[in-house]
Amino acid sequence: MRYPYVIVGGGVAGASAVEGIRAHDREGPILLVSQENHPPYRRPPLSKELWLGKGTLAELALRDDGWWREQGVDLQLRREIVELDAAGHTLWDDRGVAIEFGKLLLATGGRPRILDVPGATLEGVHYYRTLEDFLWFERNLHRFEHVLVVGAGFVGLELAAGLAHQDRRVTVIYPDEYPLRRVLPRDLGLFVADEYRRRGVEMISGERIVAFEDSRGALVARAQSGHYADAHLVVVGAGIVPQTDLADAAGLDTGNGIVVDEFGRTSHPDVFAAGDVAEYPAPALGRRTRTEHWDHAEHHGRAVGANMAGAERPYDHLPMFWSDLFDLGFEAVGDVDPRLTVEEAWNDLYRQGIVFYLEDEVVRGALLWNRFGLVDWARDLIREGRPMSVEERAARVPKVEG
Repeated sequence: MRYPYVIVGGGVAGASAVEGIRAHDREGPILLVSQENHPPYRRPPLSKELWLGKGTLAELALRDDGWWREQGVDLQLRREIVELDAAGHTLWDDRGVAIEFGKLLLATGGRPRILDVPGATLEGVHYYRTLEDFLWFERNLHRFEHVLVVGAGFVGLELAAGLAHQDRRVTVIYPDEYPLRRVLPRDLGLFVADEYRRRGVEMISGERIVAFEDSRGALVARAQSGHYADAHLVVVGAGIVPQTDLADAAGLDTGNGIVVDEFGRTSHPDVFAAGDVAEYPAPALGRRTRTEHWDHAEHHGRAVGANMAGAERPYDHLPMFWSDLFDLGFEAVGDVDPRLTVEEAWNDLYRQGIVFYLEDEVVRGALLWNRFGLVDWARDLIREGRPMSVEERAARVPKVEG
């Protein structure tokens, strides 16, 4: 069967692409193919609100079933696309069924990074990403008293907080000196680690796992130093690997993801990519990048969908992301890389303030630590793209109300 538009991937980028297409083409049939068991859903609550008893599973759905029908979308779940012939405008699924397309969007996202160590796939070692993963934990968590979380990135820390809220004993082990090493300055990261310890979470820094072993029903994680940690259950949060397999095999340009231009177009004019899997130009940052956050996937998917339908509008959204770590919440915009020059402006040390990330006195990113409602302000500041003095930056910071 032939479709004018085919979307591979059932995450927020794929779902938002439908909106983008429909803003410019109300009639052309759309096929959306997903490997998941569930229609497109919100992924952030899987490591945030749901662990705290906030929100329901029903609220995860991006759209109700009727919306997909109204939009003329043929939504096919539990179906995997295994081959792409870009020149021939044809896909094949895992049953050998061919699908012809006019325009194709690869919104394949990423898969959990599996640790390359012995025992990495033992029963009891879990890689957390999907709704199915959450449902498994919901059914089985009561069986496990002690949970070891490997990795102190966003998902690892959010899960650790959620597990502690569920009255589990939690240990977090990570290779860096402090949590969120790729985002936070050192002093703030060390403070976060201390806050987790204060909440009863054991934090083991500077340790890299080299093997998992099954020892009489318990799991033992052995570290490079010889240190070991045992637990009843292991959850690994080692990031994701962009799923570029289809693009690679089809000969499309790939790098740190599927390479696209400002319109989301790949090296083939009728094949597009969006969301976590796409490496795209970010003018406000002055470089190409790949972004693994909800806000980007939503906006990029919508923009690229519109371009598939002929809009030809460059994507220039400056993404944000957020996290909640017990009672520490933050939003971040732009390039929040602690290798840049970091300038901290605290209202209450490590409790409320703004961290600027600077390059030659130009603001490239902003971390809004327990300061909310300032994302657009931060975007405007970054988009100015000019050097500012310390005094000017300080004067531009909105006052805390109340």
